[in-house]
Amino acid sequence: MSFYTSPFFWALVSMFGLYGATIAVSGHRVGRSLGYVAAALTLVTTGRLVLVLPFCAQPRLGPSPWHRIVGGVVILVAFAVAAPALTVKWWRPPEAGMKLHTTGIYAIVRHPIYLSEVLWPVGWSLIWGSVVGLALTPLWWLAFLLHALVEERRLRRVLGDEYRAYARKVRGRIFPGVPM
Repeated sequence: MSFYTSPFFWALVSMFGLYGATIAVSGHRVGRSLGYVAAALTLVTTGRLVLVLPFCAQPRLGPSPWHRIVGGVVILVAFAVAAPALTVKWWRPPEAGMKLHTTGIYAIVRHPIYLSEVLWPVGWSLIWGSVVGLALTPLWWLAFLLHALVEERRLRRVLGDEYRAYARKVRGRIFPGVPM
């Protein structure tokens, strides 16, 4: 098996990209470079897309069409959650003078993009029957939780009491109502 046909190689590519994105939201000056942020986001997304595809050797779900239907619904939910948040410059690190969004989807969950980032790989994995992709879902959630913690530290530093009050009101970081 070649490295590029290993789902674990692609998972590593994705995690490397997420690490790069975490550096960007931490307030490091590299986060102001749109090229750097685009490269990090490309890695995190490409890795999770490719690892479930049929050329990556792994156990597969059975031929039932139901997992494809459920996967499609999960992807639609992920896009519905992310769409309203895309009007915000979510790829930029928190900076002084930024506006804190607290309405719409942000009144339900503090990081809707990260919720979407956990959901769409589940849908994609179901569509392609990727057992490895589904098994990695808790790892994606944990990685985005750690990413959110770094970003929130920066948000507290930049926005202070405004962000603290918002975080007390909206308990769910990634999943609505779940404070983790």
